Amino acid sequence: MMLNPTDEQLAYKAEVRRYLERSCPLSRTRARLEGPPGHDPDAWAGLARLGAPGLLVPAEFGGAGAGITEAAFVSEELGRALLPSPYLSSAVLAARLLVLLGDKEANAARLPGIASGDTVATVAFMDGHGRWDPSNVPVRARRTGEDWRLDGTVPFVTDSTATLLLVPAVTADGLRVFAVDGVHAHTEPLDNLDLTQPLARVELRDAPGEEIRAAGDPQAAMAETVRAAIACVTAAQLGGAERCLEMTVDYAKTRVQFGRPIGAYQAIKHKCADMYTRVQSARSAVHHLLETLRTEPSEGEEAGGADAAEEAAHMAKAYCSQAYFACASDTIQVHGGIGFTWEHDAHLYFKRAKASAHLLGDSTHHRARLARRLAL
Repeated sequence: MMLNPTDEQLAYKAEVRRYLERSCPLSRTRARLEGPPGHDPDAWAGLARLGAPGLLVPAEFGGAGAGITEAAFVSEELGRALLPSPYLSSAVLAARLLVLLGDKEANAARLPGIASGDTVATVAFMDGHGRWDPSNVPVRARRTGEDWRLDGTVPFVTDSTATLLLVPAVTADGLRVFAVDGVHAHTEPLDNLDLTQPLARVELRDAPGEEIRAAGDPQAAMAETVRAAIACVTAAQLGGAERCLEMTVDYAKTRVQFGRPIGAYQAIKHKCADMYTRVQSARSAVHHLLETLRTEPSEGEEAGGADAAEEAAHMAKAYCSQAYFACASDTIQVHGGIGFTWEHDAHLYFKRAKASAHLLGDSTHHRARLARRLAL
């Protein structure tokens, strides 16, 4: 199965790119890196004006009621621009999980703020390996009268500035999801290789939580949410790899050595050709995943029949992680000495490639999971 984007989807993607190129150049991102970790609120407001935070939110709650394809296209452009933003955390993870859980009351209270960009939310779910493991949920929840209290430490959370945390927690009756106000969580920003994609460690100590009542299986909703997040992470990797290719080709055309542009030398040509192949293969993997996700259930339905989407997610994350890192490495090699300097942008893509390769599981993990599924 291959994705066939509509004219409307491509036009929206192009509009997001124009906004990012006009208003969010890498020079602006570099300035943000000099300050405390966090997203650029003005850039986030601009994305909100384009409706990006509400793409996965149903129209009845103030969103666009679009699909994962549109969200992934936005992620691809954000990956090109390396913009520090809570898009993955709030617009994808939190919005998707709330919709899938199907609690109408909670959705009416939370989704409009997420859709407008006024509320920055995240899902605190990753284990010590940076992935979702339903057998190793780090948070426990207990009843105290009519209320719920949560305890535990989530090693990696994708946004340290979130004001709303959605926390999967183990209870006496199984897995449930709770909404926790950010003021009740102890959040510690982490030293991360990629400064454009900050992570935090979140500790909950007797924190009050409001249960999000699931219409179906919370674990199935979490699994589908993670697949949607993988689609957006791999799309961002695709965008970054494509930008690395463009930077490298442009440099190879203009850098002269021994009286000739370095792009005229066979070794450089081969590197650029390999990069192009990786980018196009990554695009195929991402589009295949998006096509499989289009057939998955939504809003409160049981997430059954998701085998194809699960396998596509493993394949896309495994391949795109390695493809992006290889492209970023070749970008530095072709640029030579200038590529190793802080002043050049190549190292920003290199660091994003390495960090995102481990987000939601690295290539080794996803290949192992895929191998086990295919062996069944």
